[in-house]
Amino acid sequence: MAPPPPRSSRYRTHHALELAVNACGVESCPHEPLAGVLAVASYLHVPGDDSNPQTRVGELNLFRLRSRDAAAAGAPSSYALEPASTPSPTRAIFELRWAPERWSDVDGAACLAQADAGGYLTLYRVERDESEEGEGEGARVGRSTDHTLRVAELASLRCGGGGLGMCTCVDWNPAGGPRSADADALAVVGADGGLRLIAHECGREVGAKGASRSLLRVSAEKLDAHDDAAWAVAYAPLPSVGPPLFTGADDCAFKGWDPRAGLEAPVFVERKAHGAGVTCVAPRPDDPWLVATGSYDDRVRFWDVRALRRPAQTQDAVDVGGGAWRLRWHPDGRRLICAAMGGGVVEIEAGGEEGGEAGGEAGSEAGGASNKATRGETFAAAAPAYLEHGSIAYGADWGFRAGPRGVPDVVASCSFYDRGVRAWSRA
Repeated sequence: MAPPPPRSSRYRTHHALELAVNACGVESCPHEPLAGVLAVASYLHVPGDDSNPQTRVGELNLFRLRSRDAAAAGAPSSYALEPASTPSPTRAIFELRWAPERWSDVDGAACLAQADAGGYLTLYRVERDESEEGEGEGARVGRSTDHTLRVAELASLRCGGGGLGMCTCVDWNPAGGPRSADADALAVVGADGGLRLIAHECGREVGAKGASRSLLRVSAEKLDAHDDAAWAVAYAPLPSVGPPLFTGADDCAFKGWDPRAGLEAPVFVERKAHGAGVTCVAPRPDDPWLVATGSYDDRVRFWDVRALRRPAQTQDAVDVGGGAWRLRWHPDGRRLICAAMGGGVVEIEAGGEEGGEAGGEAGSEAGGASNKATRGETFAAAAPAYLEHGSIAYGADWGFRAGPRGVPDVVASCSFYDRGVRAWSRA
């Protein structure tokens, strides 16, 4: 097993701020019109008493990651997290996911999905607020008018089940789209262990202004997909075919599904590798047959899933020093950022020489796709953990997922009990 990352920090913190509610997730918008926009989730459990039931509340926050100054020759820029919208009160949030670009409209608006503790899947439209555009003194000294965004709820569907009924994770189907009649739009999992596929009304633009709120429905479900609370769901990034689907849960199981064949039974079940609950599943963006999983056992594992019925670990697990709650791949496909709870935030990087192609039975089952996991790559912690948060790290993402070449690798991360959000980079 790979050694844990060193317990020291060598980073530059550009900006730190505090939310009104516990911070629990960061998602960077991957589309050019909203490059540098970060959606930040929050979660607060309000205990009940004899007169009032317990509640779970949250806020959806949007920030713009901006350079404070033009970089001088050989000197890095400093970056700030600027509020890009008024916080939107909502139910406590478990997960936020930006939609694929095909869900954006001609005005550059993007669609954002939210899974929450009330058991709801909610879709939002995020767009520039034209009412705030203009010139003048307020634009120079206050918030930047061209970066002011408006959030509008488009659709909401209750799709949690059992017990607390919480909807814990959501992902978009890369083969779906606002006009796709033959593909579900999203998948969700819940605290009941259930897996549900979500369809939208064909021909109705989710991102369109004035769209109806009754756009979503459960098209298929597996109530006992897992034996305990499910925390993770992710599609393989295959936009041209029916992509496989992966889930993870507190029953220590990592499972694969073929939605085209229905949800009656998983294609594979891996129960032996993880020493605790599976908290996140992250297929590689440029190689759908390499999947990373995170677990409460402090490890990140890498799986070759070309032979979908027999996934195989590609290397020893990477110890990140805390529960691997969230994993986000860098757009280049060679790095991940991990929100490792008590272990801070850890960057994981590929090393080794590439060479060779997928082949044999596995390559045939994967449709002939090549797999970088067979090219000598080995992943390891790239640097000491970022330990500047004052509480457990629950979310992290690369600040710029869209934009011109050469944008810096600024990371945005958040921590729970101190309600912290930070933008930072290697020193």
